[in-house]
Parts: sequence; structure tokens; C-alpha cells
Amino acid sequence: SAIAASAAIAVSSCAPGPQPIEFGKDSCAACRMTISDERYGAEIVTLKGRVNKYDSVECLADEMSRDGFDAAGVKHALTIDYSRPGQLVDARTAVYLHSPALRSPMGMNLTSFADRPAAESAAEDHPGDLLSLDEVLALVAGSSRRGDGKR
Repeated sequence: SAIAASAAIAVSSCAPGPQPIEFGKDSCAACRMTISDERYGAEIVTLKGRVNKYDSVECLADEMSRDGFDAAGVKHALTIDYSRPGQLVDARTAVYLHSPALRSPMGMNLTSFADRPAAESAAEDHPGDLLSLDEVLALVAGSSRRGDGKR
């Protein structure tokens, strides 16, 4: 029975799933900055169990909009809900506020909220545009393209 319990623990610990971001310790998989602001951050969990953590929505979106990104290999794409620091929510259903009044770590002023009511409430105090993940991906992809077509 001890062997069965050990096997169950080993299998469950290998299952692909979100991991808490360790603020002040984890580094962004895209820009290598230390993830330090609990109101911002994101992560991708692959089907193989690899977890990539990001310091901002724009770093996550830059990764997801790159040529060759394996979207089919993503089990979870998550962002931090600004209203609940440190809490990861589904990036695909989150609503994003693009507002110069909310300065995100990489300077594109993109902030994630778990749902539309929370984003609308924040937009009352911090006017800006509400965006879907697809709109964020397009915005970030457009801003990171250079004249030679490379990023």
C-alpha cells in the first residue's frame, strides 16, 4: 500500500498544471526579468507539463503570437487577475484593459481581469479599451514587428 501511495503521489505531481508564481524569485521566460509585481504575471503550461512563467500579459502574448508557437500543445494559458493579486485565471476568458493609467511591467499598459464586470469597473477609474485575448495577441504582435519581418 505504501508503494501504491508513492506511485499516486508521483503521478499526480507530474500532471500538467498551473504552478504559483514565486514573486521575487521566478524569472520571465521571455524577457528574463524577475517577476515581482503580484498584480501582473502569466504562465503557460504545456501538455507535456512544462511551465513557462511571464512577468506581464505582453510577454505572454509575445510568446503566443510568435511564428511557430505550438498552440495545440498548450494545456493552460493563465494570467493574474489584477483585482486579486497572485491569482491566476484562464487567459482565454480573461478580459484585458489597455489603459495608460495602469502601467504594466513591460510598458504596454495591459492589465488582466477575470471577467468583464471587473474590467469595466477598473475602466471607470482607469479609462482605456477592453480587449479579448485575440485582440491582445494582435496588438502585441503588431508592436513587436520590425521592418524586416523579424522579432
